[in-house]
This record gives sequence, structure tokens and C-alpha cells, in this order.
Amino acid sequence: MHVFAETDYCYGQGPLILKVDRVEWARPVPHEGDTWLEVEGVVLDPAGREGARRQVLVRAQRMPVPPARKRPRLRP
Repeated sequence: MHVFAETDYCYGQGPLILKVDRVEWARPVPHEGDTWLEVEGVVLDPAGREGARRQVLVRAQRMPVPPARKRPRLRP
């Protein structure tokens, strides 16, 4: 679950609480002099109840660093 301030996502009013399912890390979007990422997930209300699915642009600097990919372990 991530909470994005109104200034950190396009387009909406007030903070956005989103259970993030997908982030397009490989395709950053230049917009308004900043770098944004396409993010998709389920909107949560303040009580944590799930609402509609939503796709938004979020400032890249507001997204946590993606987890490192693990390489498969090779056996000798």
C-alpha cells in the first residue's frame, strides 16, 4: 500500500491510497519537467476497503526502489 500526495500523481484531488500491482519501471514518462512512472493498482479508502482499479502517473522519485532481481542459483 502506498499513499501519494495530490502533487505526486496525475490526475486527481487529495491523497491517493493505492495497493500497487504494477509499475512500468522500464518506460519512464517525461512530464512537466520531471520523470513519472505508470502505476496500476486498486484504490483503497481510508478504512482500507478496496475500490476501483486505477492507472496513474506517479513521480518516479516517490516510488520505492524496485526490488533487486535474483539470479537463479547455478549448481556446480
